[in-house]
Amino acid sequence: MAGFARRYGLAADQPVQWEVEALDPTELQRLVLAAVAPYIDRRILTDRIAEEERQRGQLRAFTEGWP
Repeated sequence: MAGFARRYGLAADQPVQWEVEALDPTELQRLVLAAVAPYIDRRILTDRIAEEERQRGQLRAFTEGWP
């Protein structure tokens, strides 16, 4: 919170409330990704993405056979 307060010129010892839709979408994405990045196991994420792609391919092949 102190870093956020410094960045935006706010008092670090005062509570701050804002609505996320007031943030620029790019800034919101940056904040969320920065917050969760330390908790992401990249190997597992890569494996899950590969599995999802494999399943999409199977579904695509299946539906292409429909009349």
